Amino acid sequence: MRELRGKIIILIALWASVTVFFHVYTAVFGTLEPRLQRSVHVLLLLPLVFLVFPANKKNSSDNPSILDWILSVISLFPSLYLILNNERISNRIEQVTELTTTEFILGFSLIVLVIEASRRAVSLSFAIVVSILLSYLFIGPFLPGSFTTRSLGLERIVEIMYLSSHDGIYGFLTGISSNIIFIFIIFAAIMVYSGVGNFFMDISVLLAGRYRGGPAKITVFSSALFGSISGSSVSDIYATGSFSIPLMKKIGYSPVKAGAIEAVSSAGGPMLPPVMGAGAFIMAEMTATPYTEIIKMAILAALIYYIGVLAMVHFEAVSMNLKPSTDKSTTFKSVLIQLPYIIPFGVLIYFLFNGSSPSNSAAYGLVAMLVLWSLTKVNRLNFKKLIESFIYAVQMGTVIISALAGASIIVTVINQSGLALTLGSIITQFSMGYMWLALILVMIATIILGAGIPTTAAYVITATVSATALTGFGIELTTVHLFIFYFAILADITPPVGVTAFSAANVANSPPMKTALYSVKYAFAGFLVPFIFVYNPALLLKDGFTFWDSAWIFLIAALSVIALASSMIGVFFVKFSMPMRLLIAFVALVSITPNKFVNILSIVVLLIIFAFNFMKSKRESSIELKESSLLKA
Repeated sequence: MRELRGKIIILIALWASVTVFFHVYTAVFGTLEPRLQRSVHVLLLLPLVFLVFPANKKNSSDNPSILDWILSVISLFPSLYLILNNERISNRIEQVTELTTTEFILGFSLIVLVIEASRRAVSLSFAIVVSILLSYLFIGPFLPGSFTTRSLGLERIVEIMYLSSHDGIYGFLTGISSNIIFIFIIFAAIMVYSGVGNFFMDISVLLAGRYRGGPAKITVFSSALFGSISGSSVSDIYATGSFSIPLMKKIGYSPVKAGAIEAVSSAGGPMLPPVMGAGAFIMAEMTATPYTEIIKMAILAALIYYIGVLAMVHFEAVSMNLKPSTDKSTTFKSVLIQLPYIIPFGVLIYFLFNGSSPSNSAAYGLVAMLVLWSLTKVNRLNFKKLIESFIYAVQMGTVIISALAGASIIVTVINQSGLALTLGSIITQFSMGYMWLALILVMIATIILGAGIPTTAAYVITATVSATALTGFGIELTTVHLFIFYFAILADITPPVGVTAFSAANVANSPPMKTALYSVKYAFAGFLVPFIFVYNPALLLKDGFTFWDSAWIFLIAALSVIALASSMIGVFFVKFSMPMRLLIAFVALVSITPNKFVNILSIVVLLIIFAFNFMKSKRESSIELKESSLLKA
């Protein structure tokens, strides 16, 4: 991202203000007709991509070049044409009404601009994936077997990508971005600049700062809280990691371990309600499920993820023999003074669960945050900070629109070519009728896709291809989508291209690949959570299960991930032998089966093992105390 300077900042600030006002206005008073709303959304955000992101990352300190300005101006015209000709285009008949020369040129230009925007704002690998999938429409008719597809022709492809109201660049994914996602980005930006991040950090310090490995536990809490509103693991890294990583290194954590702990803590943010990542809003649309239902389904699974991470961090501190911190700079009173920062969250959740749309709820929460910000004595709202928050919002928005516009091209190709059915049947065939094997195949596919493209795009593509195959095993549709969404998020910490892990490595000044490998280790429980809720849907608080059903599986899952963390690090109170670690891992994995008798038996075995480990620690402490007394004598 460019470090913009000079007069261009004024232009960006004005454009950002208009962009924010438009989206807040339509969130409160109602959106425009779909094509108009999406066209204005793309008109406001796509041109900024070429001004904010350089063609070459080495030139990030330079202001936009002449070519950047030309691309930015050209990117205005496709959306502007749709706005000015909305009525005529809405009345045209797809595949019947001829495409005009102007429409062909604008549509073709838009496809090229979106691919370039994807390269700049997302990644080169994502732009390559978009280009390869797009080329499949041209070479598909010449491929053999099940991968062959019907011939569409260039004009027809341009028409679908440009003028279609459901598929294409102005399709439903862009609609979700314009109607819901961007207003939540604005909400998150205002929260960040108002000082809520400091409030989250103080809460985290109060909760965990005085315990063994305190800074690492602070990282887990603060990253979870910050990530729950930002919905972005990478921005979470730079917001909380700049504070927590140096603290971890100071008390004895190696740069690799500090970076990995920050990475896994931040990666879970998009899983945690109330905001979650952009994928959660898309999930609600793709499964025709209320967003409040997605929140309800996600909450316990997200908590299990963080219990697993916190357990890993704790046992790592035990194995390193770290001592509790004596720092008492953050007090209960200092946190209590900042408690009003919770009000905007309360407003957001109140309206969400009382029938308001997600965009309405976010707008009301945003208004509450602005009122609160204007009344606070510390870091009080002023015009400069407000504009900076707007600029931050549109910068994040450019990344989202680039990712979703690129993903829209991919999803359109998959739908138009029949590739979804082909790949879905391949998954079914290779799974040989075993659900667990089908789940593993989808997990691997999602992680591989997520290595080269952003979380939201990886989730959308994998869900489009494999959701039908998994529902064929009797898994409920929203459960399937949540399963894929989790692994799309975890792909960000998985080698060879773990974006979140690599970002944390950059802050920690540690080797990126080694940091990513440690991240996978610390997030081991996270890789089990999706399998737990597929086989135990009560964890998702679905209808048909009682409170006690959900409480029981939550308890079992929590104990299981704690036991697995103990096995991975090799310690509980004192160190375990390797055979004992393997036994604990086996029993912990067995404990998450749906059979209650096996649940109880496994937990009893684990508690006995930990009780013996506790007694061993007492004996060792007693021996050390006696030896110390003899030495003093």
